[in-house]
Amino acid sequence: MGILAGIGLAIAGTMLQGILRNPLASPTTLGIISGAGFGAALAIILSAGVVAGEYLIIGNAFLFSLIPTFVILGLARYRRATPETMILAGIAMAYIFGAATTLIEYFGEPEAVKETVFWMVGSLGKASWEGLLPVSIVLVGCIIPLMWKSWDVNVMGAGDETAKSLGVNVERTRIFIMVIASLLTAGIICFTGTIGFIGLVAPHVCRMVIGGDNRFLIPASGLFGAALLLGADTVARRIIAPVILPVGVLTAFMGGPLFLYLILRRKREYW
Repeated sequence: MGILAGIGLAIAGTMLQGILRNPLASPTTLGIISGAGFGAALAIILSAGVVAGEYLIIGNAFLFSLIPTFVILGLARYRRATPETMILAGIAMAYIFGAATTLIEYFGEPEAVKETVFWMVGSLGKASWEGLLPVSIVLVGCIIPLMWKSWDVNVMGAGDETAKSLGVNVERTRIFIMVIASLLTAGIICFTGTIGFIGLVAPHVCRMVIGGDNRFLIPASGLFGAALLLGADTVARRIIAPVILPVGVLTAFMGGPLFLYLILRRKREYW
């Protein structure tokens, strides 16, 4: 599950950064992860959701993680929003869902709040063999169309006008990739919790090493994301054994300093 989640989150971050031409774009900054956290909080604390039974948390997290995407797509379609505006809209959605989650936790029972917090920092502790099949299906079903659109994203990196002159439907491509990347993220974090930073760090590291050609950047980011998440989970299980730390904490501790080091070490502009 760690390998599959790392691949999916890293590839989703790569494509979101590519279509928005913004190094801050990731499932976290676009509010996708915050939406999933709110859905999970509803299920855990209030036992309210759109799906009943054992899939209550998973169903809620999946559906609510798609809400920020559709809000951003609505802005792009009806307000002709620029990539910068779409990032700002995502950050606004993250704040809104974060505040709503905090409000629910404030009135929740201590044990339910504890479980919600644990889910929101992300963990592979509840991974099961049964969960691998749906995650694998989502991964394969989303990566294939993203690879198919890799050349279009390369062209869009030169600017919307250049891409249009070469026959790329910029708006349709941006919407298509945002939907697929959001589905990819949602299909993973509804099983693992809100693991952050993988989709932000992995694309940057690979872009510094191999360049910005998405035909090679997509698989490279996926492999590095898998190694980063798997390494973080291994450390989380060993560092103060037998206590197992949530892997989301370790990804932030490992990814943050690594990200800063690479930016400071690489003096030229790589974006």
